[in-house]
Amino acid sequence: MKKDLLVILLLLILSIPALYELFIPGGFTSHDLTHHVIRQVSMDKLISDGQFPPRWSDDLNQGYGYPVFLFNYPLPALIGEGFHKMGLNFVDSVKAVLFLGLVLGVPGMYLFLKQLLKDDWVAVLGAMFFLYAPLRFLNTYVSAAVGSALAMGIVPWVFLFILRISKGDRWAPILGGITLAFLILAHNVTTLIFFPVFLAFAGFLAWKNKKGILVMLALGLGLSAWFWIPAIIEKQYIKFDSIFNNFYQDQFPNIQQLIYSPWGYGLSHPMNPESGDMSYQIGLVHLLVILVYGIWFIVYGRKSKNRALGIFVLGTFLLSIFMMTKLSLPLWDNLPVLALVQFPLRFEALTIFAASLASGLLLTHLPYKKATFFVLLVLVLYANRNHWHINKVFDPGDLYYQSLRTTSTTYSEHLPKWGSVRDKLSPGKFEFIRGNGNITLDIDKSNYVLANIEATDSGTLRFNQYYFPDWQIRIDNNLVKFNYLSDSESYGLPIFDVEKGKHKIEARFINTKTRNLADLISLITLTVCVTMILWMLLPRHMLLGKR
Repeated sequence: MKKDLLVILLLLILSIPALYELFIPGGFTSHDLTHHVIRQVSMDKLISDGQFPPRWSDDLNQGYGYPVFLFNYPLPALIGEGFHKMGLNFVDSVKAVLFLGLVLGVPGMYLFLKQLLKDDWVAVLGAMFFLYAPLRFLNTYVSAAVGSALAMGIVPWVFLFILRISKGDRWAPILGGITLAFLILAHNVTTLIFFPVFLAFAGFLAWKNKKGILVMLALGLGLSAWFWIPAIIEKQYIKFDSIFNNFYQDQFPNIQQLIYSPWGYGLSHPMNPESGDMSYQIGLVHLLVILVYGIWFIVYGRKSKNRALGIFVLGTFLLSIFMMTKLSLPLWDNLPVLALVQFPLRFEALTIFAASLASGLLLTHLPYKKATFFVLLVLVLYANRNHWHINKVFDPGDLYYQSLRTTSTTYSEHLPKWGSVRDKLSPGKFEFIRGNGNITLDIDKSNYVLANIEATDSGTLRFNQYYFPDWQIRIDNNLVKFNYLSDSESYGLPIFDVEKGKHKIEARFINTKTRNLADLISLITLTVCVTMILWMLLPRHMLLGKR
């Protein structure tokens, strides 16, 4: 353990070039950093309002609200909220999560490869290959894709616990289940991409303890059910499918672009390149180790003790290349679930993982191990020397981000089908569209509004939050029916009649049956998980009430 801690410390020192520019004060230009800071500001309000699980943001979309965290992976913003409560501003809280995404995978990959291949040198090299890859810097410094960045840091830990399950570690199913839940909550798309590979790894190498694997899967899916079940079932109510149904069709890079494409900070147009576009390259050194290991495996692999692992590594690599190129278009067209991935380039996460394992496997078989180690380490650092940089500093200050009321994605795909992007700030939670009166808000929270209304005559009120199941409105404690589908008056916002006089009006965002069921599943799973932990930690006589 002491030796491992020293090696991990060394790895963190070697990681400094990859992390350094995250310490430059302020934000930076990128695809998504502003979106994530806006989301972080919203998460702070939702948690302060006592909304948990956080689902509905009332301030975004110009104050007309939408269910941002019902469909957007919540873990990055939840972790960011922890950093914010520790004193970081909103921008630095998001950057801290990007930092965590880069650094978390380093000890995870080291420990995984050490236990898999029983060699410190191999484990160190594989961990560095996993960190120093163009895709990791694309996620961090070009896209600022906080969910993808954090998920990549979690992935090696999932593989580690699958491996530990195969070795009979009694803690591994629990820790693996918790880690899998973190991965789902960090980035559901990365989980979707890696899930078949997790199962393949278990099948090739770790299916010696089927019960342990099943426990891990059950705990992971159960603990995160509060997010993924409503996200799947209630996706029918949002614009996502109409926007992204065929989005992937012009996003396939070609083989030449995967081998090399210039490093840029622009957007993704692989089939119609524009000047300054982002790069699609896997990394020349990563491709080199895969190529050399593949040749070695063809010649000598049949007699290798790591034959099954070699098949797994090369199979994962070939699968990722296939899924990123247009050869796989028929599969994308016929498997609707792939539309969730949006960008075929996201399968490069599998490529980087496979290349990192290949670097370790190659080192175990080549002569002059220490010399080869240093050569490959220097090469992978040198090859990525231009990738670990931001483009430009953009530091308007926290107040700027707190003043933004846009949606938190480029395409506003999580708006209700009957909603639209608003360009003017909402005049308030309630307004008269017919008649007149005074409106005073007693309580104004993200999921609960209490107002005193004094109507000078009978009229019609509009509740300026987009309807989404299940907003409920009560007048003087009586549930009222409202309309939200009249384009001429409601624009997707609930409208209802109110009589002359003084009234108390409540609007509350409550759980649907789906959300209640999902929350219950997660609560039951959490109870089971805690019980299992206590069962293993506490002496049996304490648990059984015996002396």
